[in-house]
Amino acid sequence: MNLDWYYTFLILAKHLNYHKASEELFLTEPTLHQQIKKLEKHLQVKLFETIGRNLSLTRAGKEFIPITKKLIKTYEESIEKIQLKDKQFEDHLSIATSPYIATYLLPKFLPYFFDKYPSIKISISVLQGKIANAIENNQFDVGIDREEPFTKKITSKAICEGKIALFYPQVAENLSEIQMYQNYKILSDNHPNYWNNVKAEISTLVPESHFISIKDISVTEKLIEMGQGISYLPLYLKTAFDKKINYRISTNITTPVSFTYIMNRKTSNSIECFKYEFEEFIATEQNKI
Repeated sequence: MNLDWYYTFLILAKHLNYHKASEELFLTEPTLHQQIKKLEKHLQVKLFETIGRNLSLTRAGKEFIPITKKLIKTYEESIEKIQLKDKQFEDHLSIATSPYIATYLLPKFLPYFFDKYPSIKISISVLQGKIANAIENNQFDVGIDREEPFTKKITSKAICEGKIALFYPQVAENLSEIQMYQNYKILSDNHPNYWNNVKAEISTLVPESHFISIKDISVTEKLIEMGQGISYLPLYLKTAFDKKINYRISTNITTPVSFTYIMNRKTSNSIECFKYEFEEFIATEQNKI
């Protein structure tokens, strides 16, 4: 079956004249005759008949006109759809990320990425945990989380976010770290990895320290701003926080290092570009400190 036969059939059905049809199709009349014969053989029905000198459609030919129009329309729409899909969505990435990454990193990173890769479209889904599971199940192309994925079914890379600093209300500027432990609630657990060691060291220095588990950094930020607590957070966040919040590098505890993990199971050039640029962005942010 050749789709050209169907186009030829419609033009000949319109003119009912081989000469006029051949002129419109830019075909010789013998070629046009041959295409119609092949189509009739393929369908095993007679589409045209000659009565005297006049060419006319058979009953099957008349019934075949709407069928042919529908077939050609479906074909053309399918071609247009797949071309559009190739143009617009071949380079589409679905990203799963934690609220922290979505709030503090992606708003700064994405404008830079879009400027460099305008053809790559991105959709963002913010998940509360289980990002590694979603990547493992092929629900997303790329995952970014601060919790290390413990599965061999996906590829992951630890990206160092740099040093951790003590963030505190501006009004506490004249207090020592020890005095802050004594006077403020310590907002902990906003990173899944380093807080156990931090709490242990602070408790050794000030046994009466009061810890409150606040896993959302935006909530932590707001409480510090309101003078309700202190916390240890990535140093580069200083550019994102209000001026009412100050920071200093700790001299009383072992300064931990924060990591973000970028992961994928699927592979493509777009995925590799995104991963590379995100890692470069994190490094650039640290260099600004």
